Amino acid sequence: MKFFTLPVLLVISSVVLGKDVLKERTLAFMQDLNSGDSAKIRSYFVPDAHIYHVDRDTFIDLSLDDFIYVAPNFASKKFQEEFYEIKTHGFNNGFAYVDVNFHFFIDGEMAFSGLDHVVWVEKNENFYIQSIHSSRIHITPKLTPSPGSDEPVLQLNNLMNKWHKDVALGLLDDYFSFMDESFYFLGTDPSERWSKEDFYKFCKPYFDKKETWHFIPNWRNWYFSQDGQTAWFEESLDTWMEECRATGVVVKVNGEWKIVHYNLTVLIENEKMDKFIKLRQK
Repeated sequence: MKFFTLPVLLVISSVVLGKDVLKERTLAFMQDLNSGDSAKIRSYFVPDAHIYHVDRDTFIDLSLDDFIYVAPNFASKKFQEEFYEIKTHGFNNGFAYVDVNFHFFIDGEMAFSGLDHVVWVEKNENFYIQSIHSSRIHITPKLTPSPGSDEPVLQLNNLMNKWHKDVALGLLDDYFSFMDESFYFLGTDPSERWSKEDFYKFCKPYFDKKETWHFIPNWRNWYFSQDGQTAWFEESLDTWMEECRATGVVVKVNGEWKIVHYNLTVLIENEKMDKFIKLRQK
């Protein structure tokens, strides 16, 4: 796949904006997206930009901050987009758009193909991305939403993603506000079985020192009780401990979803189990 090498352009005047320049501008953005440089990625957008993902079964609305949150996955090359067709369209009254066909790769394996509809707008005689509308063309079973109606799946995914992001941002009160009073956390150490109160005592010094952790979700599956008042999930996370898996339970309390149980585990490959057992026995 051949890509153009372009300088980072922070602004483009409406005088020089044409289809070729617009194509180059879009290619530069896509390459910087793959680099995972959050500052460069942010520079292409208006501050209130939104990124929408639309599927037959899913609609996701991301703010620019939420979109930038996944940049480390591109920086680590866990996520990559390969662009094989770009169609540019002229602009009228400060509006332009580009359609980008891509293949999306996770850990070097193609997960799905898709289309990005990138909308550019003029602000103060410069052009920035106002929105991106993305849709999959081929859906991989790994990323297909789990059983259950679409609305609670979307709502709960947003809540869980925010919960993980609150830790990375050091938002202690927000992080614990999602937990029910009956919440229990099971960590990776055998001693780590904490009530909400105990978990708060453990977490607070790290939040105070701004030394919190940053767990990035890879995928998540949801399951629901018949009455729709209880849900449980399994998820994969990128962490400083490599990939971890977790399971959890959420319940509706006075019409509001609360997490009541979370179990975080470290993964060990089968062929490494003997060494792991010997290490634990020391």
